[in-house]
Amino acid sequence: MLTRILDILEKVLRVVVSCFFAVMVFSIAYQIVLRYVFAKANAWSEELARYSFVWLVMLAASIGTRRARHMNIDFLLNKLPRFLKLSAELATHGLALMFFGVLGWKGAELCRMTMRQNSTGLELPMGYVYLAIPIGAAFMILFTLEDTWNILRARPRLAKEA
Repeated sequence: MLTRILDILEKVLRVVVSCFFAVMVFSIAYQIVLRYVFAKANAWSEELARYSFVWLVMLAASIGTRRARHMNIDFLLNKLPRFLKLSAELATHGLALMFFGVLGWKGAELCRMTMRQNSTGLELPMGYVYLAIPIGAAFMILFTLEDTWNILRARPRLAKEA
């Protein structure tokens, strides 16, 4: 049941990431046309592309975490006996959870500190831009916990299914 809910959540995240990518591409194209065809540039299209990229990266990283698509050098890990391999994977997941926890915590602090600061072009509170950090970290924690649970239950990873 939980896997189905997380599958739906991942599909929603993929749609959101695709939307941020489209916004980024159209905003950059719009800026290029304004700059080189009409010789006039504006600040908001560049900011929109940059902030879309920030959100895209954080949400896509969480999808990559679920699909185990991050960089992984498992040459030595694959040579270990099953018990040591399991122990190493659980230790890695524990360290990742600590990192994502600190990332989310410090990202939330950054959001609080910058909520009253507005961006130049869009006049958007910067806290909304930095909100991508704790949200992305929360998704990464959720997906890492799912993978840890699957390892403990000896289920195959999603990356091997894809």
